[in-house]
Amino acid sequence: MPAGTDHTSMRHHDVGSDHESDHEEVATVSSTSHAASMGTAEEFLAGYRPADAVGVDGHRLVELALTNDDPGARISIASRLLDDGADPAATDDDGTNLLHVLLGSRSHDFEAEAPLLGRLLDGGADPNAVHRKFGTPLETLAAVFKFGEPELTPFYDVLLARPDLDLLQVSVYGRTVLDNVRGWGRPELTERLEEYLRARGVAVPAPDPS
Repeated sequence: MPAGTDHTSMRHHDVGSDHESDHEEVATVSSTSHAASMGTAEEFLAGYRPADAVGVDGHRLVELALTNDDPGARISIASRLLDDGADPAATDDDGTNLLHVLLGSRSHDFEAEAPLLGRLLDGGADPNAVHRKFGTPLETLAAVFKFGEPELTPFYDVLLARPDLDLLQVSVYGRTVLDNVRGWGRPELTERLEEYLRARGVAVPAPDPS
């Protein structure tokens, strides 16, 4: 080591550099997260790295993207994250999966978003996962009452194309998925769910009177 070098000064310099690097990384993550949830696709990509899509951070970014109020940005950002390895099947500790997040949004371009919904399902997102408050993804969608059934049809079509919907499992309020939908003023969806069961040889139960 050259004469006159101060070990303490070196350690302080290294630690300071590490903190500065950590601060820059945190700032980048924060900016990327904000852009995912509130920005345009271009703003998101400006601070994004493909490695951000992997693991817990990637799952969080997809969740944020699916809450973006602009359906176009939502589709672009979420699709890019999935392209780069974000796990469409990841689930939060409270039972929320990406289907719940997407289907619970209050703004949609249903036709444009239908392929994204299908991609999440094809990637392993569980259509029968029950959130303790919102129920299954299908129930989450049915309970967004600002949308009429004609608007919801593209999403109905994607969900009901699945062969593995469990419409008779007990969900929120101690009722089956079918009975919850029956009670929420969704006659078109109710009819389609009953037909779904009949087409699979499952007897359609009478409505729960409670």
